[in-house]
Amino acid sequence: MSEVFFYFFSVLSIVFAAVAVTSQNIIRGGVALLGCFVSLGAVYFTVGAEFLGIVQVIVYGGAIIVLYLFALMTMDLASLKSEPFKAFLVAAGGLLSVVTAFLLLTGGMVLTKDFKPSISGAEDLALPMFFKFLLPFEVVSVLLLIATVGAVAIGRRES
Repeated sequence: MSEVFFYFFSVLSIVFAAVAVTSQNIIRGGVALLGCFVSLGAVYFTVGAEFLGIVQVIVYGGAIIVLYLFALMTMDLASLKSEPFKAFLVAAGGLLSVVTAFLLLTGGMVLTKDFKPSISGAEDLALPMFFKFLLPFEVVSVLLLIATVGAVAIGRRES
């Protein structure tokens, strides 16, 4: 039964991601992105990674969407001009998508042969993150803070 939910939420997350990328309305895209994050959290729940599912919903479904909306509020959307259609960019994006899908599928096949999940709970994640990898964790958090301040500064810059 969990396989049915896994495939259901996987397809749902792909549909929401496609809507988020292709939507002309930026608010609709944000709501679709929220649906994608929540359905990805449900995918984590179906495979038994409850902590990752909770983190996915709280961090990405909550914080990232708030950051997204905050960035939209600081931007002057009226000054944005629509870009002309560039076929070579679409072709490059399509090629990158195909290569990424190929690598994910072939890498997934290699990983699933001997894959035994060893991390599923909060303790399994917290111990390495806060003891073994504390410095990289803190460096990444400072970088994210710098990126947030930079995004606000760029968004508020007057032209």
